[in-house]
Amino acid sequence: MRDLDETTVWHADGHRIYLQLNRNELVILSVHCPGTGECAVGRFDCIVDWFMKTYGLDCNVGVSEIQSDMEIAWSAQGDLDDPDLSQVWIIPLADEAFAAWLTQQQVGEESPEDVSRPDDSDPSPD
Repeated sequence: MRDLDETTVWHADGHRIYLQLNRNELVILSVHCPGTGECAVGRFDCIVDWFMKTYGLDCNVGVSEIQSDMEIAWSAQGDLDDPDLSQVWIIPLADEAFAAWLTQQQVGEESPEDVSRPDDSDPSPD
């Protein structure tokens, strides 16, 4: 988990969405939940999966190139036991501005297992 500000916590825990471009429409084929437990809220096995299936990409706050397999970070706000009183936002880890912020949050942390690099093939030196 990473604090963006005092009210927003972003989880980069391995959630993925699988997309398909069907003419001019982007279709969500499925949502992969890593089963970390953070997203199991109230009556939902995965609140991220429920929001994505219910509201689709309207939950997206990021910008990135469309890929068939996208790792996402997510944030939830409100009363998650009642979806009408809550909101889940997603952002692709490939979003350049978010990736830069997330990388900055990693500096000095002892436990980075919740955070993945936006692009594991990045050839930059360690």
